[in-house]
Amino acid sequence: MNTNQSLVENSVKSLEDVFMAMVKNIDERNVNPLEDRFHKNYSDHVHVKGTDSVICANKESYLQSLRDGKLGGVERKVQINSSSILDHFGIVNAELRSAVMKFQTQYSFVWEGGDWKLIHALVAAEKV
Repeated sequence: MNTNQSLVENSVKSLEDVFMAMVKNIDERNVNPLEDRFHKNYSDHVHVKGTDSVICANKESYLQSLRDGKLGGVERKVQINSSSILDHFGIVNAELRSAVMKFQTQYSFVWEGGDWKLIHALVAAEKV
């Protein structure tokens, strides 16, 4: 294994570790650790199957929804389908599933200040 391959593998592992910790914090509605994990320009786009609309949120509205109990609070099983690094960006494609919802997701992170920050989430949600 060459040095560059090792660096990429370490980066992918750190990206996946950050992703898994974020999911756990969201599921448990632990907002404090998430404050610094979301990039200041975070946005998400969510489509719920069976509807015609796309729901959008920014960092503040997402975290407030967690505080208000509108999001999170249910443990989800996570299957990471793929993860990759593109320069200072990390991308995680995953399926998250709870007893009531299934989410096909793509999360985009940016490497900033020596850490991964979530900058965008694209989510296709479906009731189970």
